[in-house]
Amino acid sequence: MGGNRDTGSASDNWQAGMKTEFLSQMDGVGNKNEGILVLGATNLPWKLDPALRRRFQRRIHIGLPDEKARIRMFEINVGDEPSELQPQDFEALAKKTEGFSGSDISIIVQDALNMPVKRIGKAKYFRKVCFNIEIQGSELII
Repeated sequence: MGGNRDTGSASDNWQAGMKTEFLSQMDGVGNKNEGILVLGATNLPWKLDPALRRRFQRRIHIGLPDEKARIRMFEINVGDEPSELQPQDFEALAKKTEGFSGSDISIIVQDALNMPVKRIGKAKYFRKVCFNIEIQGSELII
């Protein structure tokens, strides 16, 4: 929505018109702007239309997480999933992921949690395993 209007193709004319209208509305077109907050976020601020950037009074850069924050992000993303990870493992993971964002860490953890499923998909042979299952009251006992 906020990309530079000068870099688009002829087929993007409708988007350029929409951006122009949005910018006009941000200027207020003679209306009071009291009580209105426009908040935007982007991972690519250098690709924003310069006219759009000028209309924001404040720009806040939120940097990538430090090592302590990455440790906590790994802990949060692993959550209650059963694992043998120890605190020193989270520290080692944080050291290896310098320059990674919170989203990157989330993807890493989700990929790791899905590894057993991926292995099953590659399996050529399967073995039937039987369980004794009982229901006692409202509990399922395996």
